[in-house]
Amino acid sequence: MTAATGSLGGARSRPADAVTGWLRHNAWTLGLLAFLVVLLAFTKAIQPSYGPPGIQGLASAVLPLALAAVGQAIVVISGGIDLSIGSIMALTSVISAALMKSYPELAIAVVIGVLVLGVVIGAVNGGLVVVTRVPDIVVTLAMSFVWAGCALLVLKTPGGAAAAWLKDLVKGQLLVEWL
Repeated sequence: MTAATGSLGGARSRPADAVTGWLRHNAWTLGLLAFLVVLLAFTKAIQPSYGPPGIQGLASAVLPLALAAVGQAIVVISGGIDLSIGSIMALTSVISAALMKSYPELAIAVVIGVLVLGVVIGAVNGGLVVVTRVPDIVVTLAMSFVWAGCALLVLKTPGGAAAAWLKDLVKGQLLVEWL
């Protein structure tokens, strides 16, 4: 052991050191939050009537993209890439919209069914990557065209419907007015 080695029972670090370490560790998160605050301040300055309804509208508009990002993050963390997520979301969306328009009383079954369909489609993509040994970027790019074509077969033009309870769930409040 050398003289430079510290002892285990040394003096505790000061609270300021702990705060500084926490700030260094979370610098990106704090920077993004500060950027969000600046953006909200500019938005409020430009449009003074911006408030909870605007934030709620923005959140519900961003939600599909956020869910796709979560799905893609799981794939990228595991070492792959999936370029067909958007087409899969489009296919499951048009299927659910078409079915809910025709059978509004089966909305819960439709929601569960399209979730299962999304898992099955993901398994088909994964199976093709494993069986064919073609790189996942190529398989998922090709399958994105297949799933987008299937979506066009279901609904050629925008349309469909959603169950009233599902619309209320998306538009409604959760605990507080702005959430």
